[in-house]
Order: sequence, then C-alpha cells, then structure tokens
Amino acid sequence: MDRENFNLFCAGQYPSLIAYASLFLRGEDRLWAEDVVQDVFYSVWKRRFFLRRDSAQIHGYLLRSVYNHCMNYLRHQRARRAYEEQESSFLAMAEQYYDPDRNPVIKALFDRDLHSSLDRSIDALPDKCREVFRLSYVEGYSHKKIADLLGISVRTVDAHIYAALRSLRTALENNCP
Repeated sequence: MDRENFNLFCAGQYPSLIAYASLFLRGEDRLWAEDVVQDVFYSVWKRRFFLRRDSAQIHGYLLRSVYNHCMNYLRHQRARRAYEEQESSFLAMAEQYYDPDRNPVIKALFDRDLHSSLDRSIDALPDKCREVFRLSYVEGYSHKKIADLLGISVRTVDAHIYAALRSLRTALENNCP
C-alpha cells in the first residue's frame, strides 16, 4: 500500500474510529481519542507489509487496536486516580496526626528534645551566669532581688542575663533543626 492509498484509507476509517474510541473515553479529552486513532494508524503503517489487503481483516485489526489502546489508557487513569487518592489520604492523615499542634505525643517528644537541649545549654553556662539565669527565669526573682542575694550590682545581673540569653540562643539555633 502506498502513502496516497493509505491516506485515503485512513480518511475513510477515521470518523468511525474516533466515535468508537469516544465510547470508551466518555468525559475524557477528545484529543486523547484522536491520539489513540493516530497511534493505531501509525501502527498499521509500520505493519503495512505484513497485513493482508483484506479490508475486513484490517478493519478488525483497527477496532481491536483502538480497543486495546483505550483500555490501557483507562487502566492507567484508574491507577493514577488510586495513587492520587492514596496520596491525598496520607496527606490528610499527616495533617491530623503528625502536626505537633494537634498531636500531644509528637508535641511532647519535640518539647522533651527542646527541654533536654535547653538543660544542656544552661548547664554549659559559666557558674555565676547559670546561677543568675536560674534565679531569674526558674525562680522568678527580680534583678534587684538577685543582686541583693548574690551581693552584686543590678547591672552585673543584667550583664549575666544578657550573656546567658545570647549563649542559649546560639546553642539552641545550632542544636535545633
């Protein structure tokens, strides 16, 4: 079969094959039905030397090819939708169960890690700085009261608090993701 006869043959078969492919692909893009038919025609063109000239045989081959292509497309679409639904389900579960604001267990784990890092960082402070920080932030004493207890000036208390906070901020930034 030469190119001109093949083009005439395709032009005659095209409308019915598009209609047949559209039966399977209801609601799908019509362009996909056209792609299926084009793929089938290309397949016929490649096999033109092996096909008999019997138009009934070629027509049957075309119908079976369109059917197979459409079924493959629909199977692929079903698998893709199932994957998307599974992924969507996982995301919904993750939002519900893995968010530390919604899951007290996860929050407790992260808080425990943060608490441990904070304790280690406080323990690493110089003695006087650590003592002033604990009196201020753990015991809740005022800077004036701390100064009176330790026999130092309020400005020295302020300096220790400033140094402790700077050191803790740096340590926690380096230890927390």
